[in-house]
Amino acid sequence: MKKYIIALGVLCLCLELVAQSYPKKKNAIRILTYNTHYCKGASDPGEIAKENIEHLAQIIKTLDADIVALQELDSASVGRGNRYLLKDIADATGCKYIPVYGNAAPFDGGSIGCGVLVKKKHPIQSTEVIPLPGDEPRVAVKIDFKHFVFIGTHFDLNDEKRKEGAAIVCHLMKDEERPVFLAGDLNDSHRWAKGGIAFPVWRKQFKIISDINGNSIPRRTDDGALIDYVLLLDNQKASEVKICQSSTVRTLSIDGKTVDTGTVSDHYPIFVDVKL
Repeated sequence: MKKYIIALGVLCLCLELVAQSYPKKKNAIRILTYNTHYCKGASDPGEIAKENIEHLAQIIKTLDADIVALQELDSASVGRGNRYLLKDIADATGCKYIPVYGNAAPFDGGSIGCGVLVKKKHPIQSTEVIPLPGDEPRVAVKIDFKHFVFIGTHFDLNDEKRKEGAAIVCHLMKDEERPVFLAGDLNDSHRWAKGGIAFPVWRKQFKIISDINGNSIPRRTDDGALIDYVLLLDNQKASEVKICQSSTVRTLSIDGKTVDTGTVSDHYPIFVDVKL
């Protein structure tokens, strides 16, 4: 019996390590969305520190994401050392990422917004920053690739303006024939009463392809704290997209140590692996 218990323990440990490493299948494109919390750590007021950037970048590097939608970024802010946070994160990964920043609103002599990191092996054809309504102005960063479109965004807390923003994006994408992936902090949930506030608008044209088990906000025990998503435009090309796997990354094995991602930001990262 003791041998069986030991064997079971070893098996469970192996399964846990596999679950924490999230291997990517060959030729899959890994899409990641991650609210950075301005790299202040997981709590407020937090601390503007290089170490926090490095911790978040290490998670992106370990997950080997191809396209990363990042929210809560600042650029040229006086009180934050005039940093360009999106590029700082890209540089800290040590990987070959191209930063595409969306300036949403003025902030402390610079700006705040959201952005996307793209591995250089995925050639960008064009980019566009789409203004969106919000009590705090918002944007969507649209990137055109040869065979698909990617949109990274962060929606507002105002219910009506979230619905307006969703309608704007849906209208812009209504005639798009390529696969369209949209990722970000939508500040809305399909679990809320009546299927959410803006989600009924999204679901007229998009479908959820990211993990919906549990919450995307650490330490929230209610059922309404899933607000980070990856969506796919439900056009004719959608049927040709293979969804390989998706997960909300709550723990991650980095250099042999288990990292609780809930200590790095106030959101968990979520990824989806797809094949076109």
